[in-house]
Parts: sequence; C-alpha cells; structure tokens
Amino acid sequence: MRKGIDLIILVVLILFIFRGLLGFGLRVANDFPLTPQESLKTGLSLPQTWSRTGDNFGEYVVSTLWSWPLDFLYGLGATLGISFSVLERILGVLLFLAVGIFSIRKFLSELEVGKYAKFVASLFYLTNTFVLLLIDGGQFQIALAYALFPLVFTLVLRGTKAGLREKLVSGILVSFLVFTDIRFIYVLGILLFLKFIYEVIFLEGGRFFRYFLDWFKTGIVIIFVFLGLNFYWILPAVLIKAPTLPATYQRVTQTSFLSFATLGHSLFMLQPHWYKNVFGKVTPILPEFVLIPILVFLAPILRKKEKEIGFWLLVALVGVFLVKGSNPPLPGVYPWLFTHIPGFSLFRDPTKFFFLVALSYSVLVGFSVDKIGDVIESFSGKFKSGFLKSYILNPRFFVLLLTSYFLLLARPVWLGKMTGTFSQPVYQEEFQRVNKTIENDSGFGRVFWIPTKAPLGFSSPTHPSLEASRFYQKRPFASGTVGSYEVFNFLREAPFMGEIFDVAGIKYIAYPYPDTRREELKQDNIDYYFSFLDQITNLPWIEARLSKAPVPLLKVKNSQDHFFLTGNTFLIVGSDGIYNELIKVKGFKLAENGLVFAEEKPGIGDVCKDSFCRVVLYGKGQIDFAATFIDKSRFIFPAQYLDFDPNPLTRSEQVGWWKRETFDFLWMRDFLQQKYRIDNLDFDYGGGWAIAEGTQKLEVEIKNSGVENILLARVMRSGRSGRIEFFQEDRKIGQIDTKIEKPEKVVIKLTGYKDIPDRVTVFDKADFAWFEVGGLASSKHLTIKTSGDINIVNALAVIPKNKWLEMERVAGNYQTVEWNKLSMEEREGLFSSIDKARVEYKRISPTHYKVKIEGLERPTTLAFSESFDTLWQANGLSSFPLYSLINGFYIESNGEYDVYFSAQKYILPGMLVSVALLIILLFLVVRRKRIKKPSIIFK
Repeated sequence: MRKGIDLIILVVLILFIFRGLLGFGLRVANDFPLTPQESLKTGLSLPQTWSRTGDNFGEYVVSTLWSWPLDFLYGLGATLGISFSVLERILGVLLFLAVGIFSIRKFLSELEVGKYAKFVASLFYLTNTFVLLLIDGGQFQIALAYALFPLVFTLVLRGTKAGLREKLVSGILVSFLVFTDIRFIYVLGILLFLKFIYEVIFLEGGRFFRYFLDWFKTGIVIIFVFLGLNFYWILPAVLIKAPTLPATYQRVTQTSFLSFATLGHSLFMLQPHWYKNVFGKVTPILPEFVLIPILVFLAPILRKKEKEIGFWLLVALVGVFLVKGSNPPLPGVYPWLFTHIPGFSLFRDPTKFFFLVALSYSVLVGFSVDKIGDVIESFSGKFKSGFLKSYILNPRFFVLLLTSYFLLLARPVWLGKMTGTFSQPVYQEEFQRVNKTIENDSGFGRVFWIPTKAPLGFSSPTHPSLEASRFYQKRPFASGTVGSYEVFNFLREAPFMGEIFDVAGIKYIAYPYPDTRREELKQDNIDYYFSFLDQITNLPWIEARLSKAPVPLLKVKNSQDHFFLTGNTFLIVGSDGIYNELIKVKGFKLAENGLVFAEEKPGIGDVCKDSFCRVVLYGKGQIDFAATFIDKSRFIFPAQYLDFDPNPLTRSEQVGWWKRETFDFLWMRDFLQQKYRIDNLDFDYGGGWAIAEGTQKLEVEIKNSGVENILLARVMRSGRSGRIEFFQEDRKIGQIDTKIEKPEKVVIKLTGYKDIPDRVTVFDKADFAWFEVGGLASSKHLTIKTSGDINIVNALAVIPKNKWLEMERVAGNYQTVEWNKLSMEEREGLFSSIDKARVEYKRISPTHYKVKIEGLERPTTLAFSESFDTLWQANGLSSFPLYSLINGFYIESNGEYDVYFSAQKYILPGMLVSVALLIILLFLVVRRKRIKKPSIIFK
C-alpha cells in the first residue's frame, strides 16, 4: 500500500459511514437537542455558575463548568452567524473524526503496529457500536473524549520519559480531556495505574526508584497544569460550595439499574442498546460480532511472550469485567467498587468503561492482523505467481475482508436505521410551527414537556423548557400524584396544579406523540395518549389547545413573570396538603400568597423575622412550630445509619430497620397506602425516614449530649403504629405512644380513561409530630425500641434545656393561627391581598438580574422562579424556599435590587489565573527545545 493511501481509504470509509450525519438538514438527539441562535450566543461569555441545562428551573452547575471551553466555541460560532446545523457538523462530527483519526493512528504508530494493521485497528476504533451510539445519541463531548483518549495516554507516557516540555504538553492534553468530560480522567487514571504496576513487575533490580521518580514528577506537573487551567471553576467549588451528585446517583442500587451490558456484550464489544439506542431495551448477543473477540484473543496466541501484548490483554480483561457492571460473574464486585472506591460513583453506567475495551481491543486486533499478515506472506511464498498468490494469499485481501466485516457490523448506520443524529428527525414541520408560536411570544413563560423535551423542541432564556420526567418526584408536583404507576397524573388529579403552574411561570404544555421508530406502541398506549391529552386539555386552568397531535401545544390561563411580588407571606407548619384546602377558598390566588413550608428543611422558622409573615399551624401544635427554630447542627436523622432494605447489617441492633430518603416521597407514600392503608404528606426536614415494622431495636449515636440537654423526637402517629421507647443503657428516658385510636379519613380519587372507571380509595390519615422525650444523662448511644405494626422516626434533636425553653418562648411570641379552627370567611380574609406594588426587571446574565420595585406599602416577598438555592441573594440577603420550589426574598422598601448568584463572583479571579497559566504554558512549550521522542513500548 503506497504511502498515505491507507489514510485516504480510512477517511473515505469513515465518511461513507457518517454520510447520513454530514448531509443537509437538522440532526438532533435526546442529548443534543435543537438550540436556537439566541441560546447558543450565551456561550460567548464568562462561565456561569447557574444554568438551566439541568431541569431548566436552574441549578448550581460548577460541577460541569469544565466543559465551558466547548460552550465558548459554540457561542463564538453562533455570534459569527454560523447556524446550529453547521456548528453541529464542525464542532461535533468533523472535530471528532479529525481528532479521532489522528489520535488513534498516532497511538498505534507509537506501538509500532504495521500499516495494514493500523488501518484495520483505526477503522475498528472509530466505527464500533459504542462510539457510533455515542454519536447517534448526540453525546459529542463524550465522543470527543473518546477520540482524544489514545493521544492523551501516549503523551502522558512520553512525558514520563522526557523533559519538562513533554510533561507540560501532557498536562495540557489531560486538561483538554477534562474539557470534554472530566469522568474520563478517572478512566485514564485506571489505565495509567495498570501501566505503572505492569512495568514495575518487569523492572530490573535497582531501577524502581528512578522509575517511580519519573512518574511522580510527571504526575506533579500534570496535576499543577490541570488545577491551573481549571482554576476558573475549582475556585468557587472550594470557596463556596463543592459540587455534589444528586442523592440517588450514589445509591448502590444504581449499579444494578444501569448495568445493561452482560459479559457477552462486553466481550463482543456490542453496545447493549445497539442500534435503536432506546434506554432499557437491551439487544441480545448478536452472533455476527463473534469475530471481534476471536481477533482480539488471537494476539497472545500468535505473538507469545510479548510484554506489550500482556499489558493490553490485562487492560482488555479489566475493561470487559467493568463494562458488565453488577451482572454475573462476580456481580458483587462492581457495587463494592462503586461504594468503597473514591470517585467510582461517577460511573453509575458501567458502559463508560468501553473506553478501555475499545482501546485495548484496537491494539490487540492490530497485533493479530500484523501477525496473520506475516503468516499469509510466509505461506504465499510456497506458491508460484498466479491468481491465488497475487490476490487471495495476500495481506491486502485479508485487510479487505476485515474492512468489509466492520462495515457490515455498522450497516444500521449507513442503511439509515438509526434513530438519532444519523437519521432525519420526525415531525419536523409540526415542530417548526409550534416553535414559531412559542418564539413569537415575547413574554416570559416556561414550556412543560411531557414526558421529556423533544430534541426538536424550542427552548430559550425567555422560554425555558421543563420536563415532567424530572419534576414528578419533586414537591409540590409529587404531592398531587395519585399512586405510583401513572406518575404524571398530578396534572389531572391535583386541583391546585394550575396555581403551581402559575407561580412556576409555566405558560405552555407540550405533549408530543411518541417517536414510533424508538417505541413499539400498542393500542392501549395509543388510547392512553389521546385520552390523557383530552383530559389535560379540558382542565379548568388550561386556556386553549394551540396545535393538534403529533405535537399538541396547550396554553395555560395564568403564568407569572420571572419575578413577582406575593403580597402576603405565610409560614406553614405542616404539610403541603394545605394546597388542597386553599383551592377551596373563594378568590384564592397562590401567586398573591407566598407559602414557606417550615418543616421542609431545618431552621426555616427564622424566615418570619420582624413579623414579616404570618404563621399557620396546619394540623400541628406549638411544639412543632418551636422545633422549626432548631439549628441543623442539632438534628440527628436515624435514617443515615440504615440501609434501604431491612436486611441484617453490621450492627445487630439495626436488624429489621430500613430507610427511605426525601427523594423517595412518592414511593414511601404509595408503600404506606398499599400495605398499611394510611396516607401522609408531611415533610421530612430533608433527613428521610427510619422505618421499623413490628418489634425492633435501633442504636443511634448521640452528639452534644449532657445532663442539661433534652431529647426531642419527630415520629409518625397512625392507626397502625404503637409505641416508641428511648433508652440510654438500662435507663429509660421516655416513650411516645404513636397509635391513633380513631384516625381521620382521607379520600383519594383516581380518574379513569376509556373503559376504565374512576377509582375512589379511603385511607387513614397519619401525621408526624415532635415530642419532648426527656433529659439525657450522658453522651452514650441512644437505644430506640418499637412495638406496633409500623413506626417511623424522622428526626431526633439534642438541645440544651435553656435553649429549648427560649425557642418555645420565641415561638409563643408569634401570632399563630390554627387552620382547623378557621371558618371559611376567616380563611378568605386571611388570604386576601390588595397589594398594588409593581416589579420590573432586567436580565444581565443567567447569574445577575436588576430588579426595580415601586408602590410597595409594607414588607413583602419578591418571588424569583428559579430553583431554590441560598446562594441567590438580593442586595446581599439570601433567599428562602417558596412553595418548596423557587426563591423568595424579604423586601421591605421600594428601590432597585441587585439579584445575584453569589458563587459567580469567584469566576473572574479564577479565569484570570487559568488564562495567565495557559499563556505561560504555551510560551514554555513553544520556546523550549524539542527533546528526542522516546518509544513507549517495552524493550
């Protein structure tokens, strides 16, 4: 093969496979939706610590700001007038192909893989099912990380054997890998660790210290460069709030839930969702992929006793084992790694370790092809010239066969059977009309998508998108859900949902017909879709249906602007079940009455300072109100000591106890209804529930206890409970009788559809309440004993007696009203508002707004419909949670207010450090003399 012709053929073949994506027209996917120019342009700015990239109610995004350089490039392109489609091709596909081809070929050249073998291995690396589904799913950043991975590994190894310049270059490339996806630094670390250990095994005596020192110095340089170039997001993460994963992401159950690949999938290098890429629909093992592992594991057979092959065989085995996750064999290993190894919780989805499989397989396939080519040439020497020798017994013919084989495996791509970016999106004209309707609306208003935002759906700073699938487990949406099967029925069943949509600034509801390429719809599914669409269309708070299926768009009657004033503010001590009562009050408007739920988080009672708001006791007592002043540091949540299942734990005292967390509210409510016929809507102070069924015992560690301290407990009372006793050693501190002899009844209705009738169910009402248990004698462990069908402990608090008495005194000074004692007329008067204040605002950036208030006659609440976060401040005062959903600010006078996300102030100093270091690094790399390139293979 003439020089360069192999590269040309490789490029042509890859372009043939990717031609569907490189053609004209929009290409979108769930992870790469259509983004208007207005939204793309926002990337051309400093990194923003607050973004709507998550659930589009906004979130603290310092944990993903490592990707800002790519966002900046998209913003720059949009500002220069380059369209979304063109940017997708340039920064998504072409950048991946250019970097990937260069990277894998450079890597294979360092390993001295032959020309034919390098061609085959490169084609395999860039066209296997894993990377093709990354591209089809729109995960271009992960695909770019995949493309960079071989080059970064090559340069890091080179850095260990060379001078400062090479070490700096490797540090810069590692940072580039971070800019694509920080998780793959961890994968790179695993690969480098295996390389280090493997080489140590074969080191001659006396060379270890020198070898270790080379790696240590390279590591120090890389870490320094990484920290410096990423300082723009590391600084706010360290000084303000470190990034955290969502609560459910760190549960060990996530590993089994997302372990779709079996050992066969990982061995065959077959992405488990090939080729339709539908979450949860696993493709069976396809026999045509069997040649891949055969080629891979021929390498150690054909080229025995080669150290380099041994290393890549080790990497392949490790990668194959990790990709299968918690599936057999040894299903317990991956969950153990997930739980005990720092950083491993980043990999809920084990298929990310296909990085290791793909790279090692490419090397081993290359070595096998090299050796098979030598065998063919040697064998052909036994024949005289002729057709057999010239064409069949020719390494090029073998390469042709393998090329055809890999093209055959990728046939769903070039035959147009894919469902993401490789194919034309469905309902394009319908989405264009709906998008135009939304875009022409100049006022602020969110779009609520059921179940998720369609890739062609419209979203902009003026019309952010929300997804029902992200909200159905959040308060107050979850409070309106009936049962656990039909998770979006809060739209239909909750009579207060129109008021929630109003304060959330939701102006439109979009409910696209499912993509039949990805979903196999039965007649029941079709009937339910149209029935549910008709049901929500006919809700009293829906103004009109603006378009029909397949992309129906509904308009909500009332939706507030991004900022609005509530007039009244109430501290609700009790559950958000009060929404069901408030909706019955004549003339009630939620937007005019800010509700702060005191039992949602610890310490919220302080919100009502200076008689700013009124206190409503909704099924609670004065002790419950006093407990809202308890500092978070004094709370003890027994759930933190427990597992999710009532299995024997390390401590025998915990046998039979189990827990659920705040995020599990829907599950917990349904469990109580189905098993015990009781219902509860109470908050949990963010600490979860410790659950005991029957006679059980639990030991809890007590902090800050002493002779002057008292113990408070918040527990559930119900018709199925019994008694909870508290002990320190043999001394009984006190007990709580948790059984309600004649509980109230709760009637819950579930609307039917088609031939399924409505269903009405009656439950006993349960509630959580605080109790003063007794004084503590020492700092020893507390033992909790239960009796009855079910007992639940939400929280404990250990408080000095004098402080608790002070909290009770402060609570007693407030004018509280008991909801159950108010007449309907009194309720109407309490929640009426005639405030005529006006509010105007200007959006400076996603983290900065200027707000002007006029006509204010008394202190009130400024509502800001972004996800609640205390880092939001108005003139330096932090926000408080409003409606369990958005931010509220205490406002006492007219004027201009600076609403700012406080973490943002550290971005500019951090960016100056990162830019300065980048300039210095580039200067050093360019000016320093080049050092002779060392080989990275074993000698």
